[in-house]
Amino acid sequence: MRLRSVAALLVGRMLKISLRLLHRRGTSLPGLVMHKVSRTLLGDLLRQLDTLVIVTGTNGKSTTTALLHSMLNGEQDHWLTNEGGANLQQGLLSALMAYANWRGKLVIKRAVLEVDEATFPHVVRQCAPHLVVITNVVRDQLDRYGEIDHAMHLLQEGLRDQGITIVANGDDPLATSLAMGRDLSYFYGMDQSASQAAMGDEVRDGAFCLNCGSELVYDHFMYGQMGLYRCLHCDFAHPNLHFLGTIQDETGLSIMECISWRQGHEAGRLDFHVSASVIGLYNWYNVLAATAAARILGRSPAQISRGAHAYKAPLGRMQVFAGPPQRILALIKNPTGANSVLRAMMEDVCEKRVCFAINDLDADGRDVSWLWDINIESLVANAHICAWYCTGRRRLDMALRLKYAGVDPASITVIDSLEFVGKYTSQSTAPVYVLSTYTALYALAGYLQAGESA
Repeated sequence: MRLRSVAALLVGRMLKISLRLLHRRGTSLPGLVMHKVSRTLLGDLLRQLDTLVIVTGTNGKSTTTALLHSMLNGEQDHWLTNEGGANLQQGLLSALMAYANWRGKLVIKRAVLEVDEATFPHVVRQCAPHLVVITNVVRDQLDRYGEIDHAMHLLQEGLRDQGITIVANGDDPLATSLAMGRDLSYFYGMDQSASQAAMGDEVRDGAFCLNCGSELVYDHFMYGQMGLYRCLHCDFAHPNLHFLGTIQDETGLSIMECISWRQGHEAGRLDFHVSASVIGLYNWYNVLAATAAARILGRSPAQISRGAHAYKAPLGRMQVFAGPPQRILALIKNPTGANSVLRAMMEDVCEKRVCFAINDLDADGRDVSWLWDINIESLVANAHICAWYCTGRRRLDMALRLKYAGVDPASITVIDSLEFVGKYTSQSTAPVYVLSTYTALYALAGYLQAGESA
């Protein structure tokens, strides 16, 4: 390793220690400083890996990565990962630093990393991944990514190498288009029994065929643009699935695997069951994505089942704080992801409360117009909400959005500071769903954890 890169690691470690002494998180700051010291450090570390698995896409990266790491990591087979969900270049550097010795040598040579779409092409240029999981592609932060075409271009650039194995969400036409026509592509999707009625004017980003531009026809929807689709004007259609998931109950997923993809096997099927502590259809998609990747990487159904059972939700990914009252912390950052969380809330038939924590810092996206694409109206009509709370820098914008969705202003409480969320939401025993953007997430988790242990 270059001397400058070794020096950068030393600086990063010293900064990490300083941040701990100051009781600061510093998930990405050490990586940012290390990159300033050595522009080649990320490549120097990545090229030491024997196996690199990347999870990318718009929604579900953190949960899928955590599930896949739990399925792959074992006593005799260690894998490293970026547990904090910091998926930009500086976050990856901070994560890899923890596994490097004083000479800059990685002590673990297999990695499953969550990588942001914008960072994905740069990472692939540094080290060719063995396998890439594409969870979905939907419209995200407009001021960062622009329209969805830009995100698609970034992913296409990173997937130019035909030797990369791809595991893609076959129910998403955009993810499918990235993997279609390649020899090393495998698709997963849900059985139509998981199909759900559309949430009013729900945003669907993959409404048109990328081959000919015609509108896609859907036989059924799962959520957002996920479903069984086909183009009437060309041959683009929902692919044959290698992994089909059927939700059996609240904690179980039945998986049918088409085993003909494995060399030396005739056409056939393998059925097995996976249980995990997840909430919502969109999270079962993440379980299915991780399972498909783990199978292709050689894990047995028993190993996958053990890993899924041991999985713990990452910070803010439908993370449950026992209370009382019980609070469920969920990240929201775009219309499709937010609507998926709202769906999960509507499936919970109990009376509940909801708190929106909306910030507009760089990591959140300065443009909060996406709040008007969230289907609050369906939530108001179907979710048995008895109280509403708004906090964060854009709390008044969110309160206005609720008013126009038909929420009685008298039932909306505006909380000036995140630290008071625990206080205001403790005045009733009804569970609280706390929906938060990125920069409010860690602070809220700390306050909720403190309230849980009080």
